[in-house]
Amino acid sequence: MNLDNKWVNPTLKDFINSVPFTQQYFCIGSVSLLSFTKKTYDRKIKDIDIICEIKNFETTKNNLIKLGYQQYTFINKKFPFSKQLLKLAQSKYFRFEKNGKDLEIMTSDFGDLKEEILVELYPGIRFSFPSSGIVNSSFEGISLKTVSPEILYCIYSFGLKTWGFFVRKNIEQRKADLQQLKKIINKEKLNKITNNIFLTIYKFKLKVPAFLMQ
Repeated sequence: MNLDNKWVNPTLKDFINSVPFTQQYFCIGSVSLLSFTKKTYDRKIKDIDIICEIKNFETTKNNLIKLGYQQYTFINKKFPFSKQLLKLAQSKYFRFEKNGKDLEIMTSDFGDLKEEILVELYPGIRFSFPSSGIVNSSFEGISLKTVSPEILYCIYSFGLKTWGFFVRKNIEQRKADLQQLKKIINKEKLNKITNNIFLTIYKFKLKVPAFLMQ
């Protein structure tokens, strides 16, 4: 394990122990990536990224604060629509900091969970993907729920081919992450998933073009 990542294990434990048993959540980002590639790929983790169902989240938040975490928001002034987002920041975009390390959690209504997962990225803009895209994995012996390698590949690829043209920060790292995912994804699963990913902008549901995710 990368020694810079020693903080991740206790922080993940704190989160898992703070979440009510029935609450839905999943990891994304580098923790999710390294949970799949731990035997072949390693890199520094800057923060832990989690999307959590808004239901019962007040309990999770209070439990983390009891464990010594300070609550902030992770909205940056450079974000698109940052002024509008800041109005919702304290109820949707949570940063929990302890010992200089960050646990970042975005909350959302996940829908009925039977066929698809809904994630509200911005107010009125929702991203949806098949419920089968949430899987069980582990990081340094800690069991957790995360997006599948195929969903993570779609997220990374979509990001590089859209806002990646404008936000060039860490672009080489993101490309390297995508190449590692490419080695382990199931291409048949990826093809099925890319045909069932949608963006809903207010009342308009649009299929995300597959070429942006492959």
